[in-house]
Amino acid sequence: MQYSEPPPPGGYPDVKWHVPPKRPSLARRKRDFLRHLLRWGAMNEAAARTGVDRRTAHRWREQDEQFDRDCRERLNWRRQTILLEAINRVEKPRTRPVLHRGRQIGHLGRANDRIVAALMWSQAVLGGEK
Repeated sequence: MQYSEPPPPGGYPDVKWHVPPKRPSLARRKRDFLRHLLRWGAMNEAAARTGVDRRTAHRWREQDEQFDRDCRERLNWRRQTILLEAINRVEKPRTRPVLHRGRQIGHLGRANDRIVAALMWSQAVLGGEK
């Protein structure tokens, strides 16, 4: 005696089989890490967004010379981008209008020095590159 009826000839139309996604390969994770490193400019942030521990990323750098060169290149590019942005902000400060009773009576120029301080701190304290 059967406990249930046999399945229909075409199978069950409303049943969807769940296939778990494959884990990304090591090369794929390294490539994703480098992409995030270029975007965010920090090893911790790139590791978190890739889904690996920061110690794993540092171990990859110690074991793989090409990966280490790629990381250094991306970090240097990021620092240069920050430096150019800081220079641009100092040369062309953002202006804000000063209004009095609905009429503009002047404007204030504002330069953001926090980005310059962060760049100087990263160069002085960290001693350049890792």
